[in-house]
Parts: sequence; C-alpha cells; structure tokens
Amino acid sequence: MHQLAIRLLLSILILVTPNVFSHDGINHSLIGKSKADSQEQCVEPTEIMQKEHFVFLYHQRDKTVIKGVRTKNHSFANCIDCHVSYDEKGKAIPINSEGQFCQTCHVQTAVNIDCFSCHASVPRGRKSVAKITLENEHNFHITKLTNEIINHVGDYSGEK
Repeated sequence: MHQLAIRLLLSILILVTPNVFSHDGINHSLIGKSKADSQEQCVEPTEIMQKEHFVFLYHQRDKTVIKGVRTKNHSFANCIDCHVSYDEKGKAIPINSEGQFCQTCHVQTAVNIDCFSCHASVPRGRKSVAKITLENEHNFHITKLTNEIINHVGDYSGEK
C-alpha cells in the first residue's frame, strides 16, 4: 500500500510538474526563418502547445506505432517541417541546435530533449529551399526547350 502511494505521488509529480511550470506564461521570444514564424497559431492554440506539445506527440506516437494510424496534425515530422529554420543558402538548420526552436525553449524550461536520439532534427526527404528553387528553374527551362523542339519538329513534319 505504501509503495502504491509513493508511485501515485511520483506519477502525479511527473505528469503535472512540466505542465504547470512550462513557459510559466512567458511567450516564445525566438523568431527565426521558419514557416511557423508567419502563423497565428500552431495546430492547437499556442498556449496549449507550449505546455502540452509532448502530450500530443506521445498520443500521436502511440497511434502511429501501435495502431499504424498516420496523420499530419500532431506528427513529429510535421512539427519539424513547420518549425525548422533555414540559413542564407536555404539549408535547414537542425531544430535542436543552439539558438533554434526546440533547444531554446527546452533550455529555458530545463527540460531534456530526447526526441532527436531517434528522430531527424531537419526535414527528411525534403530538399532545401534553394535546391527546390534551382530545380524549378531548371525544369522550367527543360520544359520550354522540349516544347520548342516539339514545335520545331512539328513545323517540318507538316503538323500544326
């Protein structure tokens, strides 16, 4: 019975403490070069996300890993995609690097980040903004050239 009471008390402290003191009413002061910087709120109201984002991530993890249900609303990959900042060359800066979104808040609230021991800290499978822009320009020129060649061949073959 005594052990049960101790476990209950510890469980309450572990679950309630981060929620009560996280951010303590202080807004995020980090403004970088991320998609999230231009948004009014996250997938949930900002105050809720500041204090309870880890709860959403745990529930999403369980849905994904145990039940095989994948959604973007509270997915970790979606968080990274939206909150990651980019340098001058368009390369993603790891979100847990010094001065970046996750690291800054977790240092201020003295909470350890263990997500990135398994998860990527930059968008995976996505290209940098600069590479996408260059590829779009390159593809535009290839399409334009292809159309010119088709028109040119069509002119000689009598097709219009």
